Amino acid sequence: MTLPVDYESEQHRFYKTLNMDVQLKPSSDKSKHYDVQMENGDFVNVISHDSLHNAIVIAIMTRFNELNISVYENFGCRVHELIKARQTERVKYQIELFITDVLENIRRIKEIESVEVIVDEDNLYKINYHVLSISDELVSGSVRL
Repeated sequence: MTLPVDYESEQHRFYKTLNMDVQLKPSSDKSKHYDVQMENGDFVNVISHDSLHNAIVIAIMTRFNELNISVYENFGCRVHELIKARQTERVKYQIELFITDVLENIRRIKEIESVEVIVDEDNLYKINYHVLSISDELVSGSVRL
């Protein structure tokens, strides 16, 4: 069984090069954990820029080389090595470099506009990103670590 797709929608017709995926959402506003969204007992399908955001979240939240599958060799992010490190400007800069490296390896991203690392009120890292997709659209989002 496959997920339902609206082949007539503008998102599918003009942005299908950004692929399709199941929707991921943070468990709560302050959570760093993501859940697959369900509706009526089935997965929620996303395409276009939402799919690109999902790809970015998955790439960042997967530890580097965590997947033991040859297709995904060198997949993931090394940022997890720094999560428990003391929060200094140097560590924030290293996190920014690791995130930038991950974004550069996503084929659906044409250009990285900016990556910003912020320590929020809960002492969690919040990564804000702005990227230009291969469809020349600016995609912005954030990920909590």
